[in-house]
This record gives sequence, C-alpha cells and structure tokens, in this order.
Amino acid sequence: MEATDDMSTHKNGILRVFSSAFALGSARERNAGSRSSVGAWSALTLGLALTAGTAHAQTAPADATPPPAAQPAAVTAPLTDQQMDQVKKMVAAMPKIFEFDGYVRAGFSINAKGGDADAFQAPGAYSKFRLGNEVETYGELGLTANWINPDHNDAWFKTKVKLALVAPRNSTFDDLRTAPGDIAVREAYGEAGHIVDSHPEMTFWAGQRFYRRRDSHIIDFFFNDMSGYGAGFQDMKVGDAAKLSVAYLGGSVENPPAPATGSDLGRLTKNTLDLRLSEIPAGPGQLEFWLIPTLALQGNNPPPLTQNHSGIGGGVFYFIPMLGGFNEVSASFGYNAAANLSSALDTSIVSGGWLFRLVDRGVFQLNPRTSMMISGVVQFDNRDGNPDGSTDSSLGNTWVSIGARPVFMMSKYTGIAVEGGADIVKPQTAGSSVGVLGKLTVAGLIRPANDFWARPEFRVFITTAAWNDTIKGQVGGTAFAGDTVGLTTGVQIESWW
Repeated sequence: MEATDDMSTHKNGILRVFSSAFALGSARERNAGSRSSVGAWSALTLGLALTAGTAHAQTAPADATPPPAAQPAAVTAPLTDQQMDQVKKMVAAMPKIFEFDGYVRAGFSINAKGGDADAFQAPGAYSKFRLGNEVETYGELGLTANWINPDHNDAWFKTKVKLALVAPRNSTFDDLRTAPGDIAVREAYGEAGHIVDSHPEMTFWAGQRFYRRRDSHIIDFFFNDMSGYGAGFQDMKVGDAAKLSVAYLGGSVENPPAPATGSDLGRLTKNTLDLRLSEIPAGPGQLEFWLIPTLALQGNNPPPLTQNHSGIGGGVFYFIPMLGGFNEVSASFGYNAAANLSSALDTSIVSGGWLFRLVDRGVFQLNPRTSMMISGVVQFDNRDGNPDGSTDSSLGNTWVSIGARPVFMMSKYTGIAVEGGADIVKPQTAGSSVGVLGKLTVAGLIRPANDFWARPEFRVFITTAAWNDTIKGQVGGTAFAGDTVGLTTGVQIESWW
C-alpha cells in the first residue's frame, strides 16, 4: 500500500511539474513573442528534465549510506479534473510533427445457400450500393511529415505518403500478393503554403496525390476524380470570394507497344490541364466550374489511337448547405481523350468518343437522432465513338442509379441503418434490353455519435437483392447464377481517422 501511495504521489508530482513547466514556457513565450511550437517544446523538455531529476532522486543506489530516519511525508493532493483537462489540452496543442491518417473496412458475409457472399452489382453499372454489399478487406494508411510550422500560421511545408491495401478476407494471414489481394501507392507528394505574401491562402504541390475528389459515399462512386501525377497550385483567391486552382496531370501506360507495330514515342502519355474556379457565390450556395483540356500524342501507334488524341472535358457543380448538411448537383462531360473524366490514359477511347454524367448527392441531419444520405446518377457512355451512339441507342451505354441510406439512432451509441437503391442499365448493343437491380440492406449499428459520418461503425446486416431476367446469371456470383433474387448476411467494421 505504501508503494502504491508513493507511485500515486510521484505520478501527480510528474503531472504538476509538467503543468508548471508548460505554463512557465508559455509565459516566457508570450513575453518573448516567440512561436508557440518553440514554447511548447521548451516546456516539454523542461518538464521531462525535472521529472527525470525527481525520479532519480527518489531511487538511491543499493550500496548507498542509509538515510536518517524518515520524517512524515507531506501529502500531495491529486490533480483535479480541471487540472487534468488542462494538461490534456496542452499536450493536444503541441506541434504535430507527424500525422497518421487512414481508412479501413473489413468483415465477413455468407449467402443464403451457405457459401461466401458475392456482391450484388448490375453489369454496366460503375458502382453498387455498398452497405452490407462489400466483399473485401480494404484499407488506406497515410503518414504526413510537417517539416515547418505544422499550425500553418506562417510558411509551411509537408510531405505525405499513403498506401492502399486489398485483402481477399479468406483467413487471418491473407497474402496480398495473391489476387484479389493487392498493395498500391495512392499518394506520394509534397505541399507548401503561405509562400506568396499577397496570397497566403495559396498552396503549391507536386507528386502523386488524390486531387479534389468528389464521391457519392453510399455507392462508393468517385464521380469527379483527377487523382494522379503532376503539380499545381490551389485556392488562389480571385475577387471577393472565388478561388482558382490549376494543375498539370500526366498519365501513361505500363508497357510500350511492341516494337514492330508500336509507337515511336515510347510509352504513350496523356497530358491534362485541370482548371477550376470554385466557391463562387450563387444564391444560397456556391458554384464551381471545371475545365480539362487534354492531349495524348499517337505517334505511329496502331489503332485505336490512329491520330493525335486531343480532347476536352469539364463540368459544373452547385453546392447548397441545407438541413444540417448539404446537397450538391453536378453535370460533367468529356470528349475524345478526356471522355473518361480522369487523368489516366485510356487507349480504348476512340476519336469521337464521349461521356455525359449527372450526379445528385446529399447528406442531411433530419433531427438529432436521424441522418440520411441520398444519391442519384444518370450516365451516358459512348466512349467507343459510334456516331449514332450505337446501332440501338444514341445515348450509348446507359446507367441510372438512385437510392438512400437513412440512419436511426435508438440510443447514444446504437442505431439502425436501412439502405435501399436501384440500378437500371441498358447496353448500347443492338437488340439489348433494360436490366434492373434493386437492393435492400438492414444493419444494426454501434457507433460513437449521431451524425451520418460518425465512425468507427460496427455493423451486423442482412441484404437482399432482386433483378430481372435480362441480367440473370450476371449478378450475385455462381450461387445465384440461375436466380433473380439473392440474400446475404454478415458483419463489418468501417472506420476512418
């Protein structure tokens, strides 16, 4: 008991020394006008030094002369909750030289016939309604090094690296080298800000990065994603509110064409200039205009790249804050080399190919216990360049998606999510019919808060889907190859930080 009391007294002494040292450092910092990070680190160093000295003084060598009879020790009062909160805040305020961020989803599910579950996704759809319908382990691990001024209140520099991992979720030691396991570099770039005194809001970057991505989360569809390799600047203020961002983005193919028939240029490349004017006030919301002139040189490459493959694309986005969240409507169009609305080089796009995409997404906090996300997509894909779209449809391959995920919190940490959605697909091939898939998931949740984005989120779910005969045999894997309805159940965790 005496040893325990001594440890408790020593612990409180450490905290008091640290708190006093931090306060001393902060006072000196205010008097001297130095940067907060210097004061914080000085306080920490002084606190640790004093703590080490205190600990050393309390531990005498084994052969030391016995001390005189101990006098009754003064009782040190424990730190109050207010003092502990102050210490925690001081620690949190210290400069973050390194930052760790990431994302993960993992779980396991089975189908109604007893086998491993496959996702319910309509053929020709770019994505699927994801709750209770994901069949892989996926993660992203990122590390940021803040080299100068992590608080960004003056010139600052940082570098970031992020890896993505995919595992087949077969056993506890899944091999990332075996399909569908994989590992990839998603980001490796440097960024700096507050470089130009007249525009301290501007940032400059170079390398590989996620670039100004937009997604409809409940279908995991990144409908505006120019991520890739390049360099540029962002958020230069233009006028009273608008911001200008400009980037060069390059894409290539892994292997050059065969020498006998290939291009004399070596590996083919796609060069894109990404121009954005954002945060333009417009009524209750904000507008963003986007333009992507593109050039892919052909050289003597064989078809389908039979000529220099220039292109143009762009879009407009309208963002409105509402109902404790937001709603955003956007329209995008790409032509020729820009028809994939991406920085990546797609050699299957031929001259005259195009793509049009209309997206509506929104997140709302309907009341303190209820949140919801909605998603709608209409897309016409004619990247094969048929002048009429196809022999059957001037709209190309058609995909329509609509659905929602309301989340109802029953208590502080438990709730229920219900996700329902439908996908309609129509290939452009002659004589093709319309395919329809509907999907419904009910999931019990454990989560730390009421808002839609609260994570981590623990889920136990049941999912059912139904589809028409047009796409029979193409949905739900081999277990449901002969059916037009399927059911799966499972568990999952999703988290980001």
